Amino acid sequence: MNRSSLLLACLAVAATASPAPLWAQSPTTSDGDRLTLRAIRVAEGAIRLDGRLDDEAWAEAPVASGFRQVEPNAGEPVALDTEVRVVFDGSALYVGAVMRDTIGVEGLRIRDLRRDFDYFDNDHVSVTLDPFGDRRNAVVFQVNPYGALRDLQVRDGVDFNRDWAGLWDARTTRTEAGWIAEFRIPWETLRYPSGASSDRLQQAWGLQLSRNLRRSRELHAWNPWPRAFTPYHLAYAGTLLGVEPPPPGRNLRVQPYVLADAARVGDAALTEGAGVQVGGDLRWAVTPQTVLDLTVNTDFAQADADQQVIDLSRFSVFFPERRAFFLESADVFDVGYSFFTPFYSRRIGLDAGRPIPLDGGLRLVSSGAWGRAGALGVRQRGTDDVAAAWFGVGRASLNVGTEGRVGGMVVARHDEALDTPTGDFAGRTNTVAVLDGYTRLGTTAAATGFVSASSTSGKGGEGYAHYLWLRNEADWGYVGLIQDVATAEYEAATGFIFRRDIFLNSPAITLDLRPGWLPPSVRSLAPSSSAFVYHRPSDGAFLQADLTVEPLAIVFQSGARVSAAVRPSWQELDAEEVAFFRPLGAELTPGSYRYTQASAELSSDPSRRLSGVLDATTGGYFDGRLTTVRALGSVAPIPNLAFTLRYEYNGARSLGMDNLDVDSHLVGVDARVALSPQLQATAFWQYNTLADLASLNARLSWEFAPLSFLYLVVNDARYFVSSTDRLAQPDAFAAEQQVIFKVSYLGQL
Repeated sequence: MNRSSLLLACLAVAATASPAPLWAQSPTTSDGDRLTLRAIRVAEGAIRLDGRLDDEAWAEAPVASGFRQVEPNAGEPVALDTEVRVVFDGSALYVGAVMRDTIGVEGLRIRDLRRDFDYFDNDHVSVTLDPFGDRRNAVVFQVNPYGALRDLQVRDGVDFNRDWAGLWDARTTRTEAGWIAEFRIPWETLRYPSGASSDRLQQAWGLQLSRNLRRSRELHAWNPWPRAFTPYHLAYAGTLLGVEPPPPGRNLRVQPYVLADAARVGDAALTEGAGVQVGGDLRWAVTPQTVLDLTVNTDFAQADADQQVIDLSRFSVFFPERRAFFLESADVFDVGYSFFTPFYSRRIGLDAGRPIPLDGGLRLVSSGAWGRAGALGVRQRGTDDVAAAWFGVGRASLNVGTEGRVGGMVVARHDEALDTPTGDFAGRTNTVAVLDGYTRLGTTAAATGFVSASSTSGKGGEGYAHYLWLRNEADWGYVGLIQDVATAEYEAATGFIFRRDIFLNSPAITLDLRPGWLPPSVRSLAPSSSAFVYHRPSDGAFLQADLTVEPLAIVFQSGARVSAAVRPSWQELDAEEVAFFRPLGAELTPGSYRYTQASAELSSDPSRRLSGVLDATTGGYFDGRLTTVRALGSVAPIPNLAFTLRYEYNGARSLGMDNLDVDSHLVGVDARVALSPQLQATAFWQYNTLADLASLNARLSWEFAPLSFLYLVVNDARYFVSSTDRLAQPDAFAAEQQVIFKVSYLGQL
C-alpha cells in the first residue's frame, strides 16, 4: 500500500475532528446581513389549496421580494420579480408564491409532468427550509407551473438525497401576468426542535427562496449565493421568523398494499405463477427527530426498470437504486460515492437484476443539529439457488465545527447455508467497517474521504480500501483530485466495487470563463481536462491510463453546448484479464496497447419542445478501431406529452486476435402521457442487438391521494436465439412476460 495515499485519506477523515477546522473557515453571511421573513398564524381552514392566493389570510402576510440574479449576472436585480408569503396553522406550513412574467403562459418552459423533474430545464419555484437553524440540514420543496412536484434533502449544500418523497402538496395557476404556486407542507413531514415546540415558542428557521426562469436561463434568489455553490448552501440562506410548530403528536403512518400478478415464460399461459400478495410499510416518528420504518413482505413492482448498457470498459457497471424503501433516507448510509461504495442497497433483494423476495426490514434514523445516525436491517428470503440472508447496517455521523463532520459505519451480511446441485454452501458472514469525514478547507475548497476494512468468515484474510476527494469549486471553475484504493482481499458483500486490487488517481480541472468579449449568445467557455490512472496495489503494476483533453467547450445562453475532445489511452492486459474481458465479444491478446480517440458533442437547448444530443467518438481501440455514435432526440409538444428516442452505435474493426468486425446497436424509446401530475402512463422499450434482447416496461400510475398509488405494470422481455439459428428458425425466441396490478394507500394516524 502506498503510504502517502493512506496518509492523505486519513487526513481527510481526521481534519473534521477538530472543533476549530484546521484550515480557513468557510464563508457565511453574517446574521446582520441575512434577509428575514415573518410567518403568521392563520385560522384553521383559512387557506384553500387551489393555487390562487385569493384567501384573505394571504393578504395579511408579509412579502419576500426584491430577488436578485445568481445566473447569469450575479447580484444584479431581476426584471421579473417574485413575491413569496408564508403562513401556518395547526396542521401545516403554507407558502404562496407569485412569479411575475410579462409574456405569461407562452414564456413557460416545461419538459413534462414527472415527479422529481429536471432542475435546470424547467421553470419552477423552490422553497428551502432549515428547521434546526444550524445552516447545515435542508429540506427542499419545488413545483413547476403545471403542478409537478420535486423534493429533496440536502446536507452541507453538497450531499443530496434526491429520491426522498415527502408527504406534501402544491397547486398552481397560470395567467397572462405570470404564474402562482401554493404549497401545503404538513408539520409531520418536517423535522424540527422538539423542546421549543412543546412550549409553543416561536422558532427561527433558515429559509432560501429561488426561481428558475428557464427561457433566459436566469436563476433568481431571495438571499443570493455565489454561483459556484448550490442553492442549498445554507450559509447564504435568510431567516424565517415567527414559526410556531405544534407539539409532536403520535405521527404514525401506514401504507399497506395489495398486489395481483400473472406471468409466463415462453408459450405458457399468462396465468402461470399468478397470485395475490399483501404487505406494506409503517412509519412512526418516535420524536420529531427520530423516525422508525418497518416493511413487511416488501414489494418493488412499481420501480423503474434498469436500462440496458453496452460496457466497453474493463470495469463493472454501476446501476442506481430505484426501489422506494431503499431510496428513503439513503443519504444517511452514504459515505461519499466513489468508484466503489461499502454499502450498495442493490445487493439486497436482487440477483443480477432479478428480484429475490424480501420478508421484511426495519430502519431507524435520527437527525438533529448534532448530526445523523441510522440503522437498517433486512431479511432476504432464500430461493432454490440463492441462500437466505440477513443484512445489517449501522451508521453515525457527527457534526464538527461549522461545516465539518466525522462518522463511522458497519455493514454486515450473513448468508445462510444452502444445498445446491454443485455442492453444499456452508454459509458465511461478511463485515465491513468504515471511518469517514468531510471538511471545508477554505472559502471554496473541501475534502471528503473514508477508510474501510473488511473481513469474511471462512475465507481468511482481511482487505482494505480508501477513498479521497479533494476539490476547489469557485466561480472560475473546478479543480480536484479523486483517489480510490481497494486491495485484492477487500470484499464488501453488500457494497459495490468496480474492481478489486485497484489504485486509482484521477485529477481534473474544468474552467468557467466569461470574458467580456463573448457574444451575447454565449454564456461561457468551459475547457476541461481529466485523467484516470490505474495501478495494482498488490505489486504496483501499471494497468491503465486515460487522459481526456477538451480544449473546446462552448456553453450558450440557451443551454445548448458544443465541445470537442481528444482522449489518448494506455492499456496493459495480462493473460488472466483477457480471459473474462471480451469487448464486443472479441478475444484480445495479452500485452501493451496505446491508442487515441477523438470525440465531438453537440446538444441543443434541452428545454425546447424539440431537442437533441449528438455525440460521436472515433479512433483506436486496443489493436483495432472503434466508432461510437450516441444520439438522443426529444419531442414534448405540450407538457402532457413527451417522447424520447435513444440510439447508440458501436462499430469495431479488426479487433482482437480474430480481427473481428463487429457492429452493435442499442435502441430505446421513452413515452410519457400525463393527464395530470397525478395520473400518468409511461413506457420504455429497448432493443440490444449485441445481446439479442428486447425489453418493455410500461406503467400506468395514478396518485389518487398524496403518496397513495394505483399501478398497472406490464413487463415483456424477449431473448432471441443466435443469428445463425435464427436463419433456420426465424420465429424462435424465449419470452418472459408479466402483468402486475398494485394498490397502495398511505394513511396518517
